[in-house]
Amino acid sequence: MFDPHVPTHRRGFLARLSAAVVAGAGLIGSSRDAFAASAGDAPVPDDSWLRALTGKHKTAFDVDAHKNGSALAQGKSFLDAWKAEYQLEPPTVNLVMAVRGTGIPIVLNDALWARYRIGEQYGIVDPVTREPAVRNPFVTANVQPRGLVTREQTVEALQARQVIFLVCRNTIAGATRKLVAAGLGTTEQVRGSIDGGIIPGVIVVPAMVIAFTQMQEHGVAYVYAG
Repeated sequence: MFDPHVPTHRRGFLARLSAAVVAGAGLIGSSRDAFAASAGDAPVPDDSWLRALTGKHKTAFDVDAHKNGSALAQGKSFLDAWKAEYQLEPPTVNLVMAVRGTGIPIVLNDALWARYRIGEQYGIVDPVTREPAVRNPFVTANVQPRGLVTREQTVEALQARQVIFLVCRNTIAGATRKLVAAGLGTTEQVRGSIDGGIIPGVIVVPAMVIAFTQMQEHGVAYVYAG
């Protein structure tokens, strides 16, 4: 409204200020809408594995190093003890193998082991040949007498007992950097190969520290099994 008592120069300033506020509000609204649209388009991590942890007894093994399959042996013993001593087994008992750090060879397929010399890069020796392993010794197809794990301790054997295996993207990124530094390919090549070479059934999560937080919120006990 025109106020004859307000000097002309002041009225001009107030008009410009009002216009700026309106324009700014429109800009903020547009930015907010654009952000919401962007957020809506972003992929949401699949947490269905978390919802599957419905047992009374829930435990996560933190596997931050391969240790020649030690965590796999512990996983079998864990399930065996619940069954033998308490007559309980999945789905009443839930076990999660949270693979990270230098534990990642456990969940990589044979093609990656051969292409990127995983045995050599991660110090995993075939106990029969006494040479760096050229195939994943932690899977059923490669079990051998005097091997690192037994058939009942392999990834697939534990998966068959409803054990959930996780690996995180930070771990994949770390493995990528390690193999690139060894001159085994470009970042794009190595990262793409790893993404396509995770053992079937192993779930890729954004970050293991988030997965551990989520599991704690769902009453999952933590055990260091590196």
